[in-house]
Amino acid sequence: MKRLAAPRAINVHRKESVWLKKPSAGPHDQSVALCTVLIEQLKIAENVRQAKKLLSKSEVLVNGKPVKDVAYPIGLMDYLQIPKLGKTYLMLFKKGRLFTQEAQFGPKLCRVMNKTTVKKGKIQLNLHDGTNYLIVKEEDRFAAGDTVKISVPGRELKGFMKLEKGANCYIYKGKHSGETAVLEELTVRKGSQSNEARLKQAGHEILTLKDYLFVVDQDFKVNK
Repeated sequence: MKRLAAPRAINVHRKESVWLKKPSAGPHDQSVALCTVLIEQLKIAENVRQAKKLLSKSEVLVNGKPVKDVAYPIGLMDYLQIPKLGKTYLMLFKKGRLFTQEAQFGPKLCRVMNKTTVKKGKIQLNLHDGTNYLIVKEEDRFAAGDTVKISVPGRELKGFMKLEKGANCYIYKGKHSGETAVLEELTVRKGSQSNEARLKQAGHEILTLKDYLFVVDQDFKVNK
């Protein structure tokens, strides 16, 4: 695709070259091709050919697994590891754009978008990255907006965080994208109107939509 026409979420310089690798179709609603991150953000490859060479040697892991597709789509809360460099990065949104931030590898944070009942009475949690997680009905303590911690690549449930008053929230969409704040109140609107959220951050108030919130650990920070 043409660089100038790339979605705003793809964090690249718009006037450097004409073409940019389009991410393959994948589970994220907004994503960037793996090679674009390696070239444009991490700068460990100068072009797609070099990126392909790194991937062919299994030198890049996404969520704990080697990936060889240069167009592999990576998005919010995906882990990107470069074992030879001893580096781990997390994909985050800030000001509406996807960027990499150094991080410690651990369970992947996944936002519960909704849940459905499937065969044998099990509950399927449908997560923000297009994956899902099955639980038995007796284990169901989850609601849309909660965060589950899933080990990768093993896919085991390691914990969860509720979207409730006092929760530390990362705002990943809207004009406050990239900010973290403490949830004070949720306001439920009737009909098709979006539910609203009021948060507090360093003494001032933030108003945004519930759907823009991602519950995170207390020590979660987005680099300025």
